[in-house]
Amino acid sequence: MAIEIKQDKKGSPWLWIIILIVIFGLGIWLIKTFLKPEELLTKPKMEDILPTPSSQQLLDANLDMSGILTNPVFNTLAPHITWPLTVTQLGRQNPFQSF
Repeated sequence: MAIEIKQDKKGSPWLWIIILIVIFGLGIWLIKTFLKPEELLTKPKMEDILPTPSSQQLLDANLDMSGILTNPVFNTLAPHITWPLTVTQLGRQNPFQSF
């Protein structure tokens, strides 16, 4: 009986490099596809919200706060809440204490 001795076949380094490149590319594609943030709402343009002639007037408008605060109609408005708001104690002083 003869004993056959086979030489170990060495894998080509180029084959391993190509396999790693394919795996790396597939990983990047999966990350970009499934982990990218989704834009739920798009920011509307000013022209879509307001008609064109009035939008420029609104953008150029100067707001006079002193005129608003001294306006008699503004001064007749009544407050419906007391300010500052009262803070109520919620929960127990020590939440880990037994009942």
